[in-house]
Amino acid sequence: MLRRLSLILALGLTLTSLLLMPGTNLLTMPAYAAPAGYGEETRKLLEKGLTVVEIDREIERIAGLRADTEIGIEQASKKLVRQEVAIAAKREQAGRVLRTYYMGQKDAMWSALLKARSLKELLVTWELMDLLFKSDHEILSRYEDDYEALQNGYRSLERSKEELARVESELIAQRQRIETLQRELDSLLAASGDEEGLRRMMEEMQAYWQNVGIYEVRQQFRALSKAMSKLPDWLKEHPDALETNGLKAKLTITDDQLNEFLRDQDDRLRDFTISFATDLMILEGSSGDVKARIEGHYTIENEPKNAILFHVDKLVFNDLELPDTTRRDLENEFDLGFYPQQFISYIKADSVKMEDGKLVVGLRLGK
Repeated sequence: MLRRLSLILALGLTLTSLLLMPGTNLLTMPAYAAPAGYGEETRKLLEKGLTVVEIDREIERIAGLRADTEIGIEQASKKLVRQEVAIAAKREQAGRVLRTYYMGQKDAMWSALLKARSLKELLVTWELMDLLFKSDHEILSRYEDDYEALQNGYRSLERSKEELARVESELIAQRQRIETLQRELDSLLAASGDEEGLRRMMEEMQAYWQNVGIYEVRQQFRALSKAMSKLPDWLKEHPDALETNGLKAKLTITDDQLNEFLRDQDDRLRDFTISFATDLMILEGSSGDVKARIEGHYTIENEPKNAILFHVDKLVFNDLELPDTTRRDLENEFDLGFYPQQFISYIKADSVKMEDGKLVVGLRLGK
């Protein structure tokens, strides 16, 4: 908390002084994190400082998830108690119905049916029996449905408790991680010979990332995600990208084709370049003073549907690598993959590989 308060105070003073300068625009603030001119040790310090801030943000997210899960468990537990009370009465009703059958208490009705002395009496008796049987069936069905709902509720509650345990474990792990990082950072700063200057530089870097960097990076991911959702339409207009061979097919997209497609979709991607290398896709670009580099790979996924999904292996902001928590957060929020069945409904992707300058997707017939 003290670290957060000191960061907010430093950020406020920095932004205030910058905004009071004539002609200053927040989006064109100097990129404090342009560490190309700094030594390797300084770059590592700035990188660790960013990692601390991002893990701190992840801890906040996990804590919020834990609170939501705890509330959900409490509400589910109360609902199950009410369901148990309600189902108790229906259980007794169902028990009475079953006892009448197993103990022969319906035999009198069948006897009355057989002893009917006229067609009218037969039909009246049959109608009465039909109504009673329907009523019994409804009682048993309602009990069965409510019992199944109760069991589903218990199973859902167990899953929520398991999720809470997982969240608690992750929260503990991230807190331990940030404590270790903070100790390393404090030790490195103390041994640097310019602790005050480096701390100020780190605070400026963190402020720039939180107020400009993360916004610009998210904008790029959003633009890429939106553009990739339109890739199937582009493929329909470029059938030459698809090569068929019996029940199999191969889709080949070059990085030049993909770059041209993306730049046509959004002006924000005009300064962004994609390149394919062996088992690697690299996206590099800049927006004002913010430079970003994304490295990742594709995998084939079949659940919940056949898809070629992109996974972020490395994310670099102004030459500083961001932690796995930031990569995972962006990957979960923005879908950079694509779905072959939006291109041709009866095909399915079963392999994907990246080579120098191109992406090759193996396809086969089937759903």
